[in-house]
Amino acid sequence: MPNPDQDLQAPCAAGAFPLTGAWLDALIQHAPVGIAVIDLSGKYLSVNPAYCELYGYRAAEMLGNSFLMVFAPEQREPVLQRHQRFLSKGSELKGEWDVVNRDGKLLRVLSESVAVRGADGQMSRLVYVLDITARSRAEHAKEESRRQVLSVMDALTAHICVLDEQGVIIKVNRAWREFAAANGGSAELCGEGKNYLDFCRQPLAFADAGALEFADKLTEVLAGRLQSFQVEYPCHSVQGPRWFLARVSRTQDVEPPRIVVAHDSVTELKLVQEALRRQEAELRDLAASVPGALFRLLVRPSGKIEFVYFSPGVRDLFGLSPEKACGDGRALLRCMAREYREACEASLRRAVASGQAWEQEVEVWVPEAGAGPKCLQIKATPKLTGPGECVLTGVLTDVSARKQAETALKASTESFRIFFETMPQGVVYHAASGQITAANPAACALLRLSLDQMLGKTPFDPGWRAIREDGSDFPAEQHPAMEALRTGQPVRQVVMGLCLPEGSLIWLQVNATPLFKQGLLTEAYTSFEDITELIRTRQELHRQASTDHLTGAANRRHFMERLQAEYGRIQRRPELCSCVVTLDLDHFKKINDGFGHAAGDAVLRHVTLLMRLGTRPLDVVGRLGGEEFALLLPDTSCEDAQVLAERLRLRIEQNPVQYRQTIIPVTVSIGISAILSSDANAELALSRSDQAMYAIKEHGRNGVSIA
Repeated sequence: MPNPDQDLQAPCAAGAFPLTGAWLDALIQHAPVGIAVIDLSGKYLSVNPAYCELYGYRAAEMLGNSFLMVFAPEQREPVLQRHQRFLSKGSELKGEWDVVNRDGKLLRVLSESVAVRGADGQMSRLVYVLDITARSRAEHAKEESRRQVLSVMDALTAHICVLDEQGVIIKVNRAWREFAAANGGSAELCGEGKNYLDFCRQPLAFADAGALEFADKLTEVLAGRLQSFQVEYPCHSVQGPRWFLARVSRTQDVEPPRIVVAHDSVTELKLVQEALRRQEAELRDLAASVPGALFRLLVRPSGKIEFVYFSPGVRDLFGLSPEKACGDGRALLRCMAREYREACEASLRRAVASGQAWEQEVEVWVPEAGAGPKCLQIKATPKLTGPGECVLTGVLTDVSARKQAETALKASTESFRIFFETMPQGVVYHAASGQITAANPAACALLRLSLDQMLGKTPFDPGWRAIREDGSDFPAEQHPAMEALRTGQPVRQVVMGLCLPEGSLIWLQVNATPLFKQGLLTEAYTSFEDITELIRTRQELHRQASTDHLTGAANRRHFMERLQAEYGRIQRRPELCSCVVTLDLDHFKKINDGFGHAAGDAVLRHVTLLMRLGTRPLDVVGRLGGEEFALLLPDTSCEDAQVLAERLRLRIEQNPVQYRQTIIPVTVSIGISAILSSDANAELALSRSDQAMYAIKEHGRNGVSIA
C-alpha cells in the first residue's frame, strides 16, 4: 500500500476548480464512480450514490461526518494530516488505499483528488474512488504463487535455470547463483538476462569438446525440434574437479514455451567410482603377490563348465597341478560340500546371465593338500565371446585367516557394532576429560572425518569451530558433551553450526548423556543428526521476511526491529551515541512519469547500492516505503553521521543512473537525528530525522540537515 505520508510534488491549490454550478452537482450525483467533497476539517460536504453504495452507508449518515470513518483507526491521523496538507500547501493526492465499509469488510480502492473552491472561498477536496479489491487480491495471489515457485526452486540442490526460446536466462535458483559466484567470476556471464548459449560456446565452459554438442542439442530444444536430452560432463571449478549431469527439457502446454536446464552434481558418485577403481586395481596387484590362483573359466552354450587356465597357486589351494585342475574341473567342485557346490554353480550362472562380476565365498576340504577345511574367495569377470559362450577371468584366494579373524572380531564386538552401525544418527563417546574415544560411521560421515582424525580430540581442539544460529561463536566449554560431563545431567536438543574441514557449514541437533560406573561419572556420549536443510530453510524464510524484494535492503519491519534493538541498547548505556538517517529521493515521481516505473526501480536499486558501498557492515540500510530510505548507524555521533550523509549525498549526485540509453540524474534530501536515551520510544528519533529531511525539501532539496 502506498505510504499516505509520501510527499508527491505537484502543486494544485493555485489551479483549484470552483465548487459552484449545477454541472458539478450533476457530475457528483450521476457519476458511475464514487465521488465525495470533503472540507478542510475532513467532514463530508457531498457524497454521490456510488460513493455511498461502495461503503454501505446512506448519504445522511455520511454528510457532516468525518471521511476518516472509512479508514482503520491506526490510519486516521496520518490520512487527515495528508488531507489537510494537500489543501493548505498544494500537492498531489492519489493512489491505492485499504479502507473499511460499514460491515467491517476490508476493501482496496484507487482514489484521486483535486482541490476545489466553494462559494464561500474555502478550499475543499473532491475525491473519486474505484473499488479494485478483486484485482488486488488476484495480483496478490499471483505474486504468492510466483514466490512459492521461486522458493521451491531455491530449495533444490540442483543448479536450475529457466530460458526463453532465444536462450536468454529468465530465472536461476540459489544453487545456480552460488555455484556461479564461487567459480571464477562466471556469475555475471550466467546471470539473468544473459544468453546461456553464449556461455556454452565459451572455450572453458566445459572441460572437453562435449560443450559444443551440448550447445547444439540445446539449440534444437530452443527451436522445438527436440523435447529433452541429458548429458554428463566434467566442469572446471576452483574447488577441484567436478562432474555434472545436465538435463534439458522444454515445457509443454505453456505459452510462451520455457526451457528448464538442471545441473545435478555427480561429483561424489564419480569420486566414489574412481576410488572403487583404484581399490580394484590395488586388489588385483595384491592378488598377484599373495598366495592364490588366477584362473580362466569357459561356459559353453550347452552349459558345460571348463577351466582353461590355472596359475601355479592352485597347487597350494587344492594340491593339484594346473594341468590336472584344468583337465578335471569337477574335481574342484567335489571338494565342496553339497550346499556350497550348488550355491557356487547357481551364482556362476547368474553372473553369466547378467554379465555381472562373479563373486562367491566357499568352504572346501582338500585331502590331497593335507590340511583342514579352507575358505576360498572367488572373484571373476565375465565376458561374452560368442553366442551363448562366456569366459570368466578371475582369482581364487585363500581367505581362511581373514574369516577366522572376522569371526573372532564379530564375536567380541557384536553388541557395540549393532548399536553403532545401525544408528542413523551420529554417535560419539567422550572420556571424562572430553577426549573422543569412539565414533560410529554416521558420525564420521556427518563430520567428514575419519575415525583416526577424531580419536583423542576434544571440543577444545582449535580446528573445530562451532557457531550458534545467530552466527556467534559456540564456546567449547558449553559443548553439550562438556556440559554433561561437568554437571552429570543430560543435555537435549542443542542446535550447533559446525565448520567442516573442507570449509562447508552444517547444522546439527545435539544431545549428550553422562554415563556412570559404580556411581562415578566416567564418560559421556553425544548423538546428533543433520538439520542443515531445516536451519537453512528457517534462515531463508527470515531473510525473505526481513528484506525488501526490489532493492535487497532491509524492509520497514526489519529496520524498525533493528532500530528498536539499538534504542534498547542506548537505554541501557546512555553514554553511547547512535544515529538514524532518513533519505528521500527528490522528484522521484517525475522519474517514474518521465522514464517509466522500470527506470524508477533501477534508480531505487542504484541508490541502495551506493548506500551499501558508503556504509559499514554493521550499519543497517533500510527501505521504509516508496522512495524513502533510512540508515541506522550504531556507535556514530551526529557529526560523523553528517559527514557520512554529505559524502553519500554527493556520491549520489555525481553518479547518475544510466538506464538503457538515458542518463537519469538523482539527488536526495537527508535528515539526521541522534537516538536519545530520554526518548519515550524508538520512533521519536525516526520522526525527528523525517522532520529534518522535510525541512531540506522545503528549502530546495538535495541537502543534509540535523534535527
